[in-house]
Amino acid sequence: MIRRARAVGDERGQATFSLILVLVVVAIAVVLLQRTAWTAESINEKADNIASTGQGINTATAAVLKLGRTNDLAASILETAKPLEGQLNEVIRLAKSIDGLATSINGTAGAINGTARGINGTAATILNTARHINDGVAQININLDTTLALAAEIKADTGGILGEAQRINFLADSIDSGLLDG
Repeated sequence: MIRRARAVGDERGQATFSLILVLVVVAIAVVLLQRTAWTAESINEKADNIASTGQGINTATAAVLKLGRTNDLAASILETAKPLEGQLNEVIRLAKSIDGLATSINGTAGAINGTARGINGTAATILNTARHINDGVAQININLDTTLALAAEIKADTGGILGEAQRINFLADSIDSGLLDG
Protein backbone atom coordinates (compact mmCIF):
# COMPACT_ATOMS: atom_id res chain seq x y z
CA MET A 1 0.00 0.00 0.00
CA ILE A 2 2.85 2.38 0.84
CA ARG A 3 4.55 1.42 -2.43
CA ARG A 4 1.36 2.23 -4.39
CA ALA A 5 0.99 5.60 -2.58
CA ARG A 6 4.62 6.39 -3.37
CA ALA A 7 4.09 5.44 -7.06
CA VAL A 8 0.99 7.67 -7.26
CA GLY A 9 2.97 10.48 -5.64
CA ASP A 10 5.80 9.96 -8.15
CA GLU A 11 3.32 9.99 -11.05
CA ARG A 12 1.77 13.20 -9.76
CA GLY A 13 5.22 14.69 -9.45
CA GLN A 14 5.97 13.70 -13.05
CA ALA A 15 2.66 15.15 -14.22
CA THR A 16 3.37 18.37 -12.29
CA PHE A 17 6.84 18.55 -13.81
CA SER A 18 5.40 17.99 -17.30
CA LEU A 19 2.79 20.71 -16.70
CA ILE A 20 5.50 23.14 -15.55
CA LEU A 21 7.58 22.22 -18.59
CA VAL A 22 4.60 22.90 -20.87
CA LEU A 23 4.02 26.27 -19.15
CA VAL A 24 7.68 27.20 -19.65
CA VAL A 25 7.47 26.24 -23.34
CA VAL A 26 4.27 28.31 -23.70
CA ALA A 27 6.00 31.28 -22.06
CA ILE A 28 8.91 30.93 -24.49
CA ALA A 29 6.47 30.75 -27.40
CA VAL A 30 4.80 33.96 -26.17
CA VAL A 31 8.17 35.69 -25.98
CA LEU A 32 9.02 34.55 -29.52
CA LEU A 33 5.62 35.79 -30.69
CA GLN A 34 6.29 39.18 -29.11
CA ARG A 35 9.64 39.28 -30.92
CA THR A 36 7.83 38.53 -34.16
CA ALA A 37 5.32 41.31 -33.51
CA TRP A 38 8.15 43.72 -32.69
CA THR A 39 9.95 42.78 -35.90
CA ALA A 40 6.77 43.28 -37.92
CA GLU A 41 6.28 46.68 -36.28
CA SER A 42 9.85 47.56 -37.16
CA ILE A 43 9.14 46.55 -40.76
CA ASN A 44 6.08 48.79 -40.74
CA GLU A 45 8.12 51.73 -39.42
CA LYS A 46 10.74 51.16 -42.12
CA ALA A 47 8.02 51.03 -44.76
CA ASP A 48 6.59 54.34 -43.46
CA ASN A 49 10.06 55.85 -43.69
CA ILE A 50 10.45 54.56 -47.24
CA ALA A 51 7.06 56.00 -48.20
CA SER A 52 7.92 59.45 -46.84
CA THR A 53 11.37 59.39 -48.47
CA GLY A 54 9.95 58.24 -51.80
CA GLN A 55 7.43 61.09 -52.13
CA GLY A 56 9.99 63.36 -53.74
CA ILE A 57 10.59 60.98 -56.66
CA ASN A 58 9.01 61.62 -60.04
CA THR A 59 5.29 60.82 -59.69
CA ALA A 60 5.26 58.95 -63.00
CA THR A 61 7.20 56.04 -61.44
CA ALA A 62 4.63 53.42 -60.58
CA ALA A 63 6.99 51.33 -58.47
CA VAL A 64 7.43 54.05 -55.86
CA LEU A 65 3.67 54.39 -55.58
CA LYS A 66 3.58 50.75 -54.42
CA LEU A 67 5.14 51.84 -51.12
CA GLY A 68 1.65 52.43 -49.75
CA ARG A 69 0.82 48.80 -50.52
CA THR A 70 4.04 47.74 -48.78
CA ASN A 71 2.98 49.74 -45.71
CA ASP A 72 -0.46 48.09 -45.79
CA LEU A 73 1.08 44.62 -45.97
CA ALA A 74 3.50 45.39 -43.12
CA ALA A 75 0.58 46.57 -40.96
CA SER A 76 -1.27 43.38 -41.85
CA ILE A 77 1.73 41.30 -40.75
CA LEU A 78 1.80 43.10 -37.40
CA GLU A 79 -1.92 42.47 -36.82
CA THR A 80 -1.68 38.85 -37.98
CA ALA A 81 1.28 38.10 -35.68
CA LYS A 82 -0.69 38.93 -32.50
CA PRO A 83 -2.75 35.75 -32.07
CA LEU A 84 -0.61 32.63 -31.59
CA GLU A 85 -2.73 29.64 -32.57
CA GLY A 86 -3.73 29.14 -36.17
CA GLN A 87 -2.17 32.37 -37.41
CA LEU A 88 1.49 31.42 -37.91
CA ASN A 89 1.02 30.02 -41.41
CA GLU A 90 -0.77 33.22 -42.43
CA VAL A 91 2.12 35.32 -41.07
CA ILE A 92 4.60 33.29 -43.11
CA ARG A 93 2.46 33.64 -46.26
CA LEU A 94 2.14 37.41 -45.87
CA ALA A 95 5.85 37.77 -45.10
CA LYS A 96 6.73 35.90 -48.31
CA SER A 97 4.35 38.14 -50.25
CA ILE A 98 6.02 41.25 -48.84
CA ASP A 99 9.43 39.75 -49.60
CA GLY A 100 8.44 39.33 -53.26
CA LEU A 101 7.03 42.85 -53.39
CA ALA A 102 10.18 44.25 -51.75
CA THR A 103 12.32 42.44 -54.33
CA SER A 104 10.18 43.97 -57.06
CA ILE A 105 10.60 47.43 -55.56
CA ASN A 106 14.35 46.86 -55.28
CA GLY A 107 14.51 45.95 -59.01
CA THR A 108 12.45 48.93 -60.07
CA ALA A 109 14.55 51.23 -57.90
CA GLY A 110 17.45 50.38 -60.25
CA ALA A 111 15.26 51.34 -63.22
CA ILE A 112 14.36 54.60 -61.48
CA ASN A 113 18.07 55.24 -61.00
CA GLY A 114 18.65 54.75 -64.76
CA THR A 115 15.78 57.09 -65.65
CA ALA A 116 17.00 59.68 -63.19
CA ARG A 117 20.25 60.11 -65.14
CA GLY A 118 18.30 61.71 -67.99
CA ILE A 119 16.65 64.32 -65.77
CA ASN A 120 18.43 67.69 -65.92
CA GLY A 121 19.00 69.65 -62.67
CA THR A 122 17.18 67.23 -60.32
CA ALA A 123 19.14 64.09 -61.22
CA ALA A 124 21.34 64.22 -58.11
CA THR A 125 18.33 64.55 -55.80
CA ILE A 126 16.47 61.66 -57.46
CA LEU A 127 19.55 59.41 -57.33
CA ASN A 128 20.03 60.12 -53.62
CA THR A 129 16.38 59.32 -52.93
CA ALA A 130 16.61 56.06 -54.90
CA ARG A 131 19.59 54.99 -52.78
CA HIS A 132 17.57 55.62 -49.61
CA ILE A 133 14.81 53.41 -51.01
CA ASN A 134 17.32 50.63 -51.80
CA ASP A 135 18.64 50.80 -48.24
CA GLY A 136 15.10 50.66 -46.88
CA VAL A 137 14.21 47.68 -49.07
CA ALA A 138 17.36 45.86 -47.99
CA GLN A 139 16.39 46.48 -44.35
CA ILE A 140 12.87 45.19 -45.05
CA ASN A 141 14.39 42.01 -46.54
CA ILE A 142 16.59 41.56 -43.47
CA ASN A 143 13.62 42.12 -41.16
CA LEU A 144 11.48 39.71 -43.18
CA ASP A 145 14.15 37.02 -42.95
CA THR A 146 14.18 37.51 -39.17
CA THR A 147 10.38 37.39 -39.05
CA LEU A 148 10.27 34.18 -41.11
CA ALA A 149 12.86 32.55 -38.86
CA LEU A 150 10.99 33.58 -35.70
CA ALA A 151 7.68 32.39 -37.11
CA ALA A 152 9.24 29.01 -37.93
CA GLU A 153 10.66 28.76 -34.40
CA ILE A 154 7.28 29.59 -32.87
CA LYS A 155 5.58 27.03 -35.09
CA ALA A 156 8.12 24.39 -34.01
CA ASP A 157 7.58 25.31 -30.35
CA THR A 158 3.80 25.01 -30.67
CA GLY A 159 4.27 21.54 -32.18
CA GLY A 160 6.36 20.58 -29.16
CA ILE A 161 3.74 21.99 -26.81
CA LEU A 162 1.03 20.00 -28.57
CA GLY A 163 3.08 16.79 -28.29
CA GLU A 164 3.67 17.37 -24.57
CA ALA A 165 -0.01 18.13 -24.01
CA GLN A 166 -0.98 14.91 -25.77
CA ARG A 167 1.56 12.98 -23.70
CA ILE A 168 0.20 14.52 -20.46
CA ASN A 169 -3.33 13.66 -21.52
CA PHE A 170 -2.26 10.07 -22.27
CA LEU A 171 -0.54 9.77 -18.88
CA ALA A 172 -3.54 11.24 -17.11
CA ASP A 173 -5.85 8.75 -18.87
CA SER A 174 -3.46 5.94 -17.96
CA ILE A 175 -3.45 7.02 -14.32
CA ASP A 176 -7.24 7.23 -14.29
CA SER A 177 -7.62 3.76 -15.80
CA GLY A 178 -4.98 2.25 -13.53
CA LEU A 179 -2.55 1.28 -16.31
CA LEU A 180 0.41 2.88 -14.59
CA ASP A 181 -0.03 1.23 -11.15
CA GLY A 182 3.33 0.37 -9.85
